Amino acid sequence: MRIRDGRKKHGTIAVVALAALSSLVFLSRYYWGGRDNSSKCMVSFGRYNGSRYYKKGETMKTRCLVESKWMQLSQHAVSIGGGKVIPVINDWLFIDYHDRINVLVEAWDGAGDDQSNEKRFVAFRQTKYAYSGESLAIIGGIIEPNEEPEEAARREVVEEMQCECETLVSLGKYRTDVNRGMGWVHSFIASDCKEIMNERGAPNDLEEENQVGAADVEGQERIYLTVSELRDAARNGEFVEVQW
Repeated sequence: MRIRDGRKKHGTIAVVALAALSSLVFLSRYYWGGRDNSSKCMVSFGRYNGSRYYKKGETMKTRCLVESKWMQLSQHAVSIGGGKVIPVINDWLFIDYHDRINVLVEAWDGAGDDQSNEKRFVAFRQTKYAYSGESLAIIGGIIEPNEEPEEAARREVVEEMQCECETLVSLGKYRTDVNRGMGWVHSFIASDCKEIMNERGAPNDLEEENQVGAADVEGQERIYLTVSELRDAARNGEFVEVQW
């Protein structure tokens, strides 16, 4: 009877040990199995074709949770230490998002009510889904896959303002969120601009069907601001959006 009880006890321990071992193997594969194939996203609303972040020596593992053509939300296992004992955060959420551009456009001759001797710039008064009121904004848009930042900036100026600018000066690129990603914003200032028209005599309208940034939710009103008006609007908090 004692022998049978001993066998039963040891059998139970073996089952528990096997279950624990299986759990460890699962966790090991989950967290330390290397980078996942991005096509194996748990939920997909469309293929994300933008860049994906991976930092050598710190990104231990990535796993795609949700993706759309706009962005990808992933779970990272991140090593944050540099000493002998390296702590790892296994639930670091990271957002890969298409890089974007901002362009401040100098108004061209004849644009708007051109009665001021002061240099003027073009802006928008607009609404967005994630903000309940109105905000002033400059031109902004997504850099499409395989498109260079300056190329995207020039394209957006044509699409948003129906004008072309000879001079485009880069003001640098900036990380939207240095811990959670959200892509980079490339900023420009455009001058020496002129209005363009298509063959029908109307402002040029580019094909947007295949563009990632085409399906945006916004309402816009174009306005023209002098340098002093632009400065006052910024000081008064009328530019609510960090990026456009």
